[in-house]
Amino acid sequence: MRASTSLLLALPFHAAMAIEFTPLVELLERGQVTLYPKGLGGHSGDCLSVAVKSTSSVPIRTSIPAGWVFVSELPEVQDLIVMREEAIALEPRGQATVTCRAFCCEASNSGPDAGELFRKGHPAPKKLMALAQLVDSSDYSDDVVQSAVWVLSNGHDIGSLGALDGSPEDTLRNRLSLLSGQPAPCYTVRYAPSEHAACSGRPESISRIIDYTTAGAQRLTVIVKNDAGRLMEVMYDRELMAPGEYSMPVTAHVLDWPKGRYAFYVYTDEASPVRRLPFVL
Repeated sequence: MRASTSLLLALPFHAAMAIEFTPLVELLERGQVTLYPKGLGGHSGDCLSVAVKSTSSVPIRTSIPAGWVFVSELPEVQDLIVMREEAIALEPRGQATVTCRAFCCEASNSGPDAGELFRKGHPAPKKLMALAQLVDSSDYSDDVVQSAVWVLSNGHDIGSLGALDGSPEDTLRNRLSLLSGQPAPCYTVRYAPSEHAACSGRPESISRIIDYTTAGAQRLTVIVKNDAGRLMEVMYDRELMAPGEYSMPVTAHVLDWPKGRYAFYVYTDEASPVRRLPFVL
C-alpha cells in the first residue's frame, strides 16, 4: 500500500513506524479517534479534508484506507469514497489532517460544496472496496476513476470508461468487467450533464471505432437500428471508399432513445451486412 504524498504526521517517521498499526474501524469502535471530514469543493480527486483527533493516552498509527466511504450530513449531497490510502500517526491525544483523494458514489445526488460536512463513515461494500484497492495501487485519471465508481455504485454502463484500446486503462476496464458482470467495453458511452446531480445517468451518445478493409472501391453504409429493425440514425450513406484499410469513429446520438437493444450495421455494395455491432441502452 502506498503512503500518501499529502501525509501530515504528528510523530517523527522512525517513531511512528515502531508503533503497532491499528485499523481505523477498530479505533472508531473503541472511541480512540474522532474524525472531522469536510469537503473541499467538487466530487472527485483531492476533494476531502479529514481532521483526525486522538483521545488515546498512547501513540497511534493507523490510516484512512482506500475504500472508506464518508457519508454526507445532508441526504441530497453525495457520499464520497476514498481511493488512496492516507497514513496517519498521532501522539497521545494529538491530531493530524490529511487530504483524501475521494469520489462521488451517489451520481444522482448533488455535488458537495467547499465546507460540506460528512460523518465518520464506514468501509465500502466488497466490490467497491476491491475497486478502491486496485485504483490505490495504480495511476488512473480522476475522470476514469469516477466513471468506474459509478459503474458499481449506480449501475452505469462500463463503456463510460471508454472502449478497450490497448492503453493502461484496459487493466481497470477488464477488472471492472469482472466486478460488475458487464462485458469488457467495445464502445464508449457519454452521459448527458445534469444541473442538479453529478451525472444525469442518461446516455447522450454511443461511440465506437469501425475497422474496415476493402481491396477495391466500395460504397459504404453505416446505420443504427433497434432490435425491431427500426432505423434510428445514419452515419455513412453509400459513401464511396477507395481501396485500403480504415479505422473510422462513429457516434450515435441516443439521448432521446428508449431503453433497449441496438446495433451499428456496416454494409458495402453487397446485400448482407459486413458487420453487426450491438450495444444496449
